Amino acid sequence: MANPYEQTAEAPHWEARRAWGMTQRVVAKVFRPMSAEDVVAAFEWASARGLTVCPWGNGRSYGDAALNDSEVILDMGGMDRVIEWDRASGIVTVEPGVTIAKLWRHILPDGHWPSVVSGTSYTTIGGCTAANIHGKNNRMHGPIGDHILRFTIVTPDGKIREVDRESDPNLFHAAIGSFGALGVFTSITLQTKRIYSGRLDVQPLAAADLEEMFLHFEHHEAQSWDYVVGWIDAFASGDRLGRGNMHAARYVAEGVDPVGERMLSVSSQELSATIFGFPKKWMWALMKPWAHRLGMRFINLNRYIWSTFERNQRRHLEPHAQFNFLLDFVPNWKKVYEPHGLIQIQLFIPKAHARRVIYQAIELQQSMKYESWLVVMKRHRADAYWLSHAVDGYSFAMDFPVWPKRRGELYELGRALEQMVQEAGGRFYLAKDSLVSGSSFRKSIGDETLGRFQALKTLLDPTGTLQSNQWRRLQRTMGHIESIPMGPDDVYSVLSEESEGGRD
Repeated sequence: MANPYEQTAEAPHWEARRAWGMTQRVVAKVFRPMSAEDVVAAFEWASARGLTVCPWGNGRSYGDAALNDSEVILDMGGMDRVIEWDRASGIVTVEPGVTIAKLWRHILPDGHWPSVVSGTSYTTIGGCTAANIHGKNNRMHGPIGDHILRFTIVTPDGKIREVDRESDPNLFHAAIGSFGALGVFTSITLQTKRIYSGRLDVQPLAAADLEEMFLHFEHHEAQSWDYVVGWIDAFASGDRLGRGNMHAARYVAEGVDPVGERMLSVSSQELSATIFGFPKKWMWALMKPWAHRLGMRFINLNRYIWSTFERNQRRHLEPHAQFNFLLDFVPNWKKVYEPHGLIQIQLFIPKAHARRVIYQAIELQQSMKYESWLVVMKRHRADAYWLSHAVDGYSFAMDFPVWPKRRGELYELGRALEQMVQEAGGRFYLAKDSLVSGSSFRKSIGDETLGRFQALKTLLDPTGTLQSNQWRRLQRTMGHIESIPMGPDDVYSVLSEESEGGRD
């Protein structure tokens, strides 16, 4: 079969791509496959030229997870069809370029919502699967991988493999969360959540300090609320350290919301394009003059004060999109961080050490006078995915502006936070990462798991075709990982030439 990239006008060409955090930029040969066969052809094209390949969803990774400088990027945005939707069971099959926004708009009128979503609706399902994203409901509902029933993946050996938990539990749990290191997803089948209202039951809360923040988390976890999330004022110190506001939310039972069915319309969920009559697309420009340490101290203080008013703590019903997609509330908000961008550092800390580490993380920022402008805290549970970031504990995400004259201090801060995570037995989230060393990542995952992963990668990608800037950055300081041989009880028969799970 002739390679379509050699014969058509769709041949790859050089393009500039930038990380979502705006701190890194690359130039790469970009393919836009429209089918699994196109992905196979792209692998062949790259392999013949000794080039590496990295998949790209919608460019929402903060750091270098989807960058591949001077090599090949597969832009999966063109594969954006909803392949099959069963409204009775809530099972949907999509191509990887389908965004969360497109998915929820497709299934909501039939009384369903994606089981796990990110803070923005513009991530792709392929990217979400590659990152094994979590939402504000992770403690109760797990990551997106827990709701994936099966997927199709193209591996560098040219095979198109259909995988589920039963047919190949190893590849299933290794590929989800591997950031494209094992293959490129070309279809994903998910179980969605049956809902009876287009609104969530939401309880706003204020926390006077970090201890009260933890108490709110623990109380609402015990009460089985579906969602709990906190925002912390990193500038507050002393006995106010860790103060902030929170939201807990739960799904509404059938028949409780009198207008619940009406709120299942797409129009009822759309975020307003204006606020107080002002176009939101220009709000970032109004925020820009406050983009400095004093300005952000004032904004965080006022956000906390606003949350303490009784009227702002009333329990209410809120549309799903409004509650979940806060990062979409102000379009282009990241422009506030221009021209030098932002770096997000997200710590995952086991429950036993979370209070101590989060206290230390805030105090360290304040001692360096490099406080995060936005801090988000969530509760998590452990899971079975090989390269998982998850722990039974808490995550603590921090957005830092990049100031050229203080870049060295920011990296020093990042290294210190990395060390805290290491000592606490925590983990790192590669979808957000720009700084973590390979040695820290190796320690967090463990040599046994990484050895099994390396063995699987060697089998599927013997020439190391699938790489990204992030993969190479981690490899440089990870050290040699010995592949752990595959035992006879491992389910690797599907990976063989005779397997029924793959097809040529």
